[in-house]
Amino acid sequence: MELRKDSWDVEADLFLAQTVLQHIESGSTQLKAFEEASEKLKRSKAACGFRWNGSLRKKYEDAIRKAKQIRNQNKSDGSIVTITNSNTIAHELSPIEEDNTVYSLQDPIQLDQEFVVTFNEIMDNLNSHISLLRQMTLELAGRLEEANNKNEKLKSEYANLQSEIINAVDMNVFMRLADKISNNKMEQITG
Repeated sequence: MELRKDSWDVEADLFLAQTVLQHIESGSTQLKAFEEASEKLKRSKAACGFRWNGSLRKKYEDAIRKAKQIRNQNKSDGSIVTITNSNTIAHELSPIEEDNTVYSLQDPIQLDQEFVVTFNEIMDNLNSHISLLRQMTLELAGRLEEANNKNEKLKSEYANLQSEIINAVDMNVFMRLADKISNNKMEQITG
């Protein structure tokens, strides 16, 4: 069986998992993790989200739990964790060293909207695949019906040929018998 060119290998899975876990730990969103991973892995955000939610998430349940504990601990400590472009946790700012960033109550709503956007992208992707599969199923059903019709026609032609062969053999045997009988009668007459 040939391996697809766009199949996920162990390294890509590991990179995606590490990226998502680091974003969870830092209080960032999974959508941002998918964006970062998509740039590095040369895949779409939706593909990264689908791979994470469909295959990897269950394997990393303990790691997700630990990342959320660290995130919650950082929140309760008042620490702010940021992620650099190199995919590592850059620094922690204590409450005294705040960077004048204003956090509002809109952030949780925005996170939900980001999740919905990612979810909708994945669902659109799945719907297009389902539509393609339906088209292929209809085409294959048509081909199957055509093949069944041809099969029935071939069965009928085969039965006709068998009958003709039997008739031909019977006729040949009949002709030989007729020749023998006529030869025997000729011998009796001349004989």
